[in-house]
Amino acid sequence: MPLKAVVFDLFKTLGEFSHTVTDEDVSELLLSRGYPVYPQAWRHAFNYTVFIDYPKYGYESHEALLVKTFQHLEVFPDESTIHEVAALFRDSPFVLYVEAFEAVRRVKDLGLKTAIATSTPKPFFIKGLGQLGILIDFICTGYEAGCEKSNPQMYKVILDRLGLEPFEALVLGDDPVLDVVNSKMLGMKAIHIVQEGVPMDQADGVARNVLEAVKLIESWV
Repeated sequence: MPLKAVVFDLFKTLGEFSHTVTDEDVSELLLSRGYPVYPQAWRHAFNYTVFIDYPKYGYESHEALLVKTFQHLEVFPDESTIHEVAALFRDSPFVLYVEAFEAVRRVKDLGLKTAIATSTPKPFFIKGLGQLGILIDFICTGYEAGCEKSNPQMYKVILDRLGLEPFEALVLGDDPVLDVVNSKMLGMKAIHIVQEGVPMDQADGVARNVLEAVKLIESWV
């Protein structure tokens, strides 16, 4: 197996947020401060900022991303309120799964390159990577790729940055389309991480978590 790199999905593969900040949470805070922002409007404006604007502008803080979201809503909170909304997200940090560090370390021990592919903006997770970040050769968010993850261009950017052909890289992730179908479409390999549900037939392997997936890779190389 001519494998030279492993690309890790982020959310639900390496870790997850400590809790979910809901649209209702944000709306409730804004309404209490006198700003008429309701859950559905917030959800669509926030998602537009994350998936459309962030790939163009790469906001470096929660506040910068939120300001753009408010612009879409044509609502302009004071600075204090913007910080309060940002605090909702900061108080729900990205937390690595207990097996994540060992999994990535073992990939590096195999002499393989590593990358992360995610649509999640860096301010929301980069601190949570901690020491694991040192083991990653390239973190590719929407900004680095110029697109969100449903666009296979993200994987092309990763392959170009690592100097690899598609067949030399393998993707580990839980999403059947974003992590398996899209990567296989380019000629990459994929392991589908499945805790519940049906594994994708296209996957080269199936595992219950990222460490189990890495152990499968170890048996191949």
